[in-house]
Amino acid sequence: MNIFVTGGSGFIGKHLLIKLEETTHSIAAISRNKMLTGNNIKTIAGNINSNEKCQSEITQFDPDAVIHLAWERIPDFSFEMCQYNLINSIKFFDLVFENTNCTKIIVSGSCFEYGKKQGASKESDPAQIDSYFTWAKHSLNQYLSIKCAEHNVVLNWFRLFYVYGPGQREGSLIPTLIKSIAAKEIPQIKTPMNKNDFVYIGDIASAIAKAVDTDLPSGVYNLGSGYATSVYDICRIVEKQLLGTETISKQVLENGKPEETVNFWANMEKIEHELNTTCNTSLEEGIRQHIKTMQPEAVA
Repeated sequence: MNIFVTGGSGFIGKHLLIKLEETTHSIAAISRNKMLTGNNIKTIAGNINSNEKCQSEITQFDPDAVIHLAWERIPDFSFEMCQYNLINSIKFFDLVFENTNCTKIIVSGSCFEYGKKQGASKESDPAQIDSYFTWAKHSLNQYLSIKCAEHNVVLNWFRLFYVYGPGQREGSLIPTLIKSIAAKEIPQIKTPMNKNDFVYIGDIASAIAKAVDTDLPSGVYNLGSGYATSVYDICRIVEKQLLGTETISKQVLENGKPEETVNFWANMEKIEHELNTTCNTSLEEGIRQHIKTMQPEAVA
């Protein structure tokens, strides 16, 4: 099978390519940056709305499946950037529909499409669009749903929850906590009791790779851990592993607001039933792996 991956040099893309390298599929990934290379991986230089040479290479590769992870300049969620990503994604898929024999499309959506702050998020819940980012993601989902139905293409839309792990953007929560606590500094956390569904990157990559080879019906699927964890508890895990103490975490709790305003998580029943997979790497293990792969000076 020919599998085309966008965003191959990104956080999720790098881990996914490691999984796909273990398969017998032929992989092509588009990126401006150097990526993992292997016997079955070809890199196409450019972006999804690049020059004619790049578009010609995509057409010649003729993917059976497309995995669309690309979303430029995160965390810039301005209208201009979201519109840019939406238009480029549509142009890219127009190329795919018109010039290839693709039969499956897998896209990384977002848990923010639910617009929820409390309780379990089920795929049957209506989307609540409250930002330009969720507008752009949901609009792409709607566009692809129509086009895939017209072309008899399967669409698997994965709503990712709070993905963490090695290679995550430095400004994200867990890398920030690791650096601060390693330096014995108190992280500035306004709402330490807020809870989110943190899911390990290795579990996400495994689930997406498995979906390539599974006859998964078209639809929306959650990818999370299935439970929510407070920022305070994340602090405690990081501090325990780095320093063997809880002093800094207690200070974070005292400095922050005591109220819990966010506590939502993924209902995982649908994906566990349809894909027979779980995202069950523990936070302790996931954070341990994250710490191991950070730059030595960050955790010295």
